[in-house]
Amino acid sequence: MKHYVPANDHAHLTETTLARPKRDHQIEIILCEGGAEASADMLVDFYRALNELNEGHTYITNIRTIADGAAGGPLHWAGRTAIFWGDIYKSWPLTPSDKTWIAQVLNLSYRSILVGGAVFLLAQTSRATKRIASVHPNFSAAAQEVGLIDVGSGTYWSSDSRTHSASTRLGTLRLLSDFVAFDHGEHLAESVRSYIGLADRQTTCASQLAARLIRRSKADPMVRQVVEKMQNNLEDPVRIPELAMALGTSTRQLQRRFLDRTGVKLLTTYRELRLERAYGLLQFTEMTYLEVATATGFSSTSALVRAFRDHYDASPESVRNRRFAGKTQAV
Repeated sequence: MKHYVPANDHAHLTETTLARPKRDHQIEIILCEGGAEASADMLVDFYRALNELNEGHTYITNIRTIADGAAGGPLHWAGRTAIFWGDIYKSWPLTPSDKTWIAQVLNLSYRSILVGGAVFLLAQTSRATKRIASVHPNFSAAAQEVGLIDVGSGTYWSSDSRTHSASTRLGTLRLLSDFVAFDHGEHLAESVRSYIGLADRQTTCASQLAARLIRRSKADPMVRQVVEKMQNNLEDPVRIPELAMALGTSTRQLQRRFLDRTGVKLLTTYRELRLERAYGLLQFTEMTYLEVATATGFSSTSALVRAFRDHYDASPESVRNRRFAGKTQAV
């Protein structure tokens, strides 16, 4: 079995006074054959992005083939998601032992997703008498032959919230983002969609730090507004009293509410947003250090370097050198 444990390379951005134990979620990506392993990396990337944006939860992805070891009992599958990773060209040829193994997984897993030709597992394992699924056009005739009912859309969310389907591998990402909305709220789902390119990027989602803070505050309106205003004023930072005045509240009330909802101080957040932007500019642009400092509201290059070292324990030069060495990474 191949294991991927996505980790956040910049965990310091989430260290706050609200730190609490994380909850682990196991995602089993099941292949018909080993050759599909490379395409399954898009699922690994999806959950890595979710880990970077979602505090309090860690998604661990495991890639395996059918019957790679025992199916496991109810305790093993409690809370696990099983994704049967098919394609749009063929159904899955199964041996009797394969069918038994898959039937156990479908019956025991908390949530299962059948992708592409894997929808035929519903008929092959007698999963249900009324077999409704998202069926790719390539399989329409065969689906009718075995009694599968095509829902007529690219994804299908079953009424029992257990066995779902997507007609294509790319469509699976949309379905997974819908599950994020169901499990964690629409704001996080939109953040993930923007981060991986499924939706247009919104201002509040352009920054991982901003997305985490808004999510942590349960999308508190004032937190969202002040974060947006700070993001829109990174080049020429405004004073906290000016932010409070723009939001129609007092400086003390704004600072207190922000701290209560997010667990971090407003001024600290403003500084981290500017440094996060500086990190991105160093990685992905040809701007000089002075231009980066100016674009992120620092009075000089030396002021940027000092703040950057204090926060990242690294110099701007080292970040840019990693870029030219082909070792860039997301903040």
